[in-house]
Amino acid sequence: MPMQYDPVSFSVTGSPDLKSTTIQLPDKNVKKFTTLQFTGVVLLFIFGIWIGAWLVAAAPIFRHISSQPLADMFSAINALFAGFAFSGVVITVWFQNHELRDTKEELQKTAKSAEDTARANQLSAESNRRMVAHLDEQAILELFKTYCSEYFQIVKNSSMSVLIPCVASKEYYDYVVSRFFVADQLEFPERCWERVSHSTYHTSYEAFRKAEQNDRYKLDELINFFTLLTGRINSKEIIAMCDFSYSWWRPLFWMIAMGQEQRYKDNQTVRKYGTQTYLMSVVKRLDEIYKLKPFADDREAWEFITQHPKIRHYGLDPEFLEVVA
Repeated sequence: MPMQYDPVSFSVTGSPDLKSTTIQLPDKNVKKFTTLQFTGVVLLFIFGIWIGAWLVAAAPIFRHISSQPLADMFSAINALFAGFAFSGVVITVWFQNHELRDTKEELQKTAKSAEDTARANQLSAESNRRMVAHLDEQAILELFKTYCSEYFQIVKNSSMSVLIPCVASKEYYDYVVSRFFVADQLEFPERCWERVSHSTYHTSYEAFRKAEQNDRYKLDELINFFTLLTGRINSKEIIAMCDFSYSWWRPLFWMIAMGQEQRYKDNQTVRKYGTQTYLMSVVKRLDEIYKLKPFADDREAWEFITQHPKIRHYGLDPEFLEVVA
């Protein structure tokens, strides 16, 4: 009787032009039953040979050939099956040898494929690294073009119009630092003009006040520019080869950064409503890029600022010296 199994059916439907299709999958026990059938056939074959041996040994013709036909017949069958068993062992070894050879070849192919894949991945990673490096180079060059542009010259001049008066007047410096935060900003100190007037190109207090706010906005642009520049830290060699005049900006940037850090630390209202500024991390990265010796502490940084020749030239307010003392 042919083997029967329950089909597993499902329908595939789509557009109205497609008819429903039923696909029948065999039961998961089909393979198990096939193995049992094969085993049963082998057992029946062996049992048939055993029965046949009885029938042949009982035939009258064999009684004239052997005095013990039944024993001789089964001895012959034993020898036959022993030969079959030995042949089976030999065939099994032969198949195993071929399987091992095939497995070895497959493993070699897999290893070669894995090696090729690893080499391709390495080449791809190297290509991506070079592409990123090239993009970083292009970005640095674009920033350098911006730095050298006519518009950015206005940004630099306006920034200096704020930074130099910060050196000349501690009161104005504190005012500018407070304006970097959203909370607890100081009012403009009118008394600062007495010292600022000696360090600015403006000829009157009114002219200075009129331009001062716009100049501070330009200072923000300059700081943001250097923030973007240091964000390309993987291209620091390229940055170091471009002249961004950092040796000029360094004492001024450090002075502003130190003031920002101190105000954020000392003022609870600023900490509550504002965010910590990033200029300190920017100047530290720039120092690293240009291979400048880092400051050991705040005192050493202030000593560098107050003793810098350009800072002295701008007319340093003596009150800054009290910070170092």
